[in-house]
Amino acid sequence: MNFEEKIIKNGFRLTAPRKKILSIFSKQNQPISFDEYSILDPFIDKSTFYRTMQSFEAAHIINGIESDEGKRYFELSETVHPHFVCQTCHSVSCLPPQPIISPKGYAVDSIIYKGRCPICSAS
Repeated sequence: MNFEEKIIKNGFRLTAPRKKILSIFSKQNQPISFDEYSILDPFIDKSTFYRTMQSFEAAHIINGIESDEGKRYFELSETVHPHFVCQTCHSVSCLPPQPIISPKGYAVDSIIYKGRCPICSAS
């Protein structure tokens, strides 16, 4: 099932702004914040963006990651994979998929490692 089908299945209308958001997110290799998104779509209203992200997160279309500085980053959530949040430069990076260990009866939606990224570790 593609993301547009997921939107409709979850009771949302597939509006032009939602299509544009999906299109932009589908081209990203890393999670992006509103600030980064708004460079790609300068006419997006901030409240529309965050309302859409909230709805898409509830429908498991978008995965949200919060950095230590309180900034939210988002990505399309096709599979659960780990992320690394650098506590020095605050970057958020996708890590390669790894086997997920979850306690019986629990469903894992996100895995976040925190520390220093390779660039900050080297300096």
